[in-house]
Parts: sequence; structure tokens; C-alpha cells
Amino acid sequence: MARFGGIPLHRQRSAKITDRRPVWVDYPHKELITRLLADTCEICGAIGDAQVHHIRALADLARAGWPTSDGARVMLDRRRKTVVACDACHDRIHETQTARPFTS
Repeated sequence: MARFGGIPLHRQRSAKITDRRPVWVDYPHKELITRLLADTCEICGAIGDAQVHHIRALADLARAGWPTSDGARVMLDRRRKTVVACDACHDRIHETQTARPFTS
């Protein structure tokens, strides 16, 4: 017979398993989800087809060689690493970013 810390482990044929229902907790939407569900561009105000643009750190926006765009200004003003943008504004953000070399 197997033992667990001196307690014999044997099958209990009359044991019944009762599963309790988990307590449902309704969490409010995160701010980003609420902003995305609004489906409004935070840069130009266009409605529909919203996407989220994300950066690693706000300090990336202040680096030399990166021109400040409308999206960068919105992120800096709100102190957020994300901005909800329409297709056109999102494409414009990526066009203004220059490729950075991996080596210094």
C-alpha cells in the first residue's frame, strides 16, 4: 500500500465529489479595451476601423532621430504607451518611424 507522510493511501469507494460553483466576479473593462470599443481614432477623430498602436516605452518617443508625429503627441500628452488610431493614422505613424540600427 502506498503511503503519503505516514498516511495510508487507499481508495474510498463511497467518496462523493461535490464541485462548488466559482464565485463570479465581474471586472470592469480595462481602460485600453474601453478606448478600443469606442471605435474612434484618438488622433483625427475618425469613427470605425480602430487599431491600437503600441510602443515599448515612452522614452522611445523622445529619442533623437524620431520625428514627433500626431500619434506621438497624443501618447505623450496622455502619458500612455498606446494610442487607438484609424488605418490611415496608424499607417502614417509607421511611415514616420525610421529604422534604428541594432548596433551602436
